[in-house]
Amino acid sequence: MREYIKVDGISYEIRRNARRKNIALGVENGSFFIAAPLRATHEELAAAVVQSGEELRKKLMRRPAAQAQEHRYKEGELFYYRGEQYPLRFIQRGGVYPLKLEEGAFLSFEGLTVEEIRHNFEVWYRLRLREIIQREFPAWCKKIGVAPRRVSLKNAKTLWGSCSSSGGVTFNIRLALVPPPLVEYVMIHELCHMAEMNHSPKFWARVARYCPDYAARRKELKTEGGKYRW
Repeated sequence: MREYIKVDGISYEIRRNARRKNIALGVENGSFFIAAPLRATHEELAAAVVQSGEELRKKLMRRPAAQAQEHRYKEGELFYYRGEQYPLRFIQRGGVYPLKLEEGAFLSFEGLTVEEIRHNFEVWYRLRLREIIQREFPAWCKKIGVAPRRVSLKNAKTLWGSCSSSGGVTFNIRLALVPPPLVEYVMIHELCHMAEMNHSPKFWARVARYCPDYAARRKELKTEGGKYRW
C-alpha cells in the first residue's frame, strides 16, 4: 500500500528504503515523491519538504521531459497553465464549476471518473485560451496590419496553430498551458502567414520584425512542447 503525506496542499508519495540515510525530494510522471529512510516520521518528512524551499520545488517542476507522460489524474499530480505547474486537489462537490484554479491548485470535485476530469480540464483550458486570445490577439492584429476572418480553437496533437488561405486562424487549446512568450510567438507566426502563406526567407523576415528572438521561442516550443498536455 502506498504511503502519502500532504504539505501545503500538495500530496507527496513516500518511498522508503532501508539503505537510504537522507531525505530527498523528487518528481516523477508529474507527481512529487519523497525518498526517505525507513524510520523517518511524517513530521520529519514534512519539515524536510518545508526546508527544501519553494525554489527547489519550482526547479523540479520545470525539469524538461523527454516525452509527455500520461496523466493519471491523482491527488497531487501537476498540471500546467501558462508555463507554471499546479497540483490537482480533490474537494467535496459544491458550486457551479467542477474544476477551477484557486489558491495555487487545480480543485476538482471528488468522485469523478478519469474521463470526466480530463473533459473538465479540456473545457477549462479552452475557456482560458479564449480569454487570452480576446485579451492579447487584437493588439497583434493591429500591429501586424492584418484581420483574420475567423478564429477557431482546436484540440490538436501536433500543430500549435494554422492559417488558411480563406483568412481563418486556428489555435491549439494546449496553448493555454505554455508560457506567454511562446503563445505570443504562435500568434505572430500565424498572423504573418496571412501575408506570406509559406515559410520562405521573406516570411521569417516578417516574423523577425515583430519577434526578433523567434528562433529561440520556436526551438523551445519544439523541444518542450510535448510536456504541455492534460
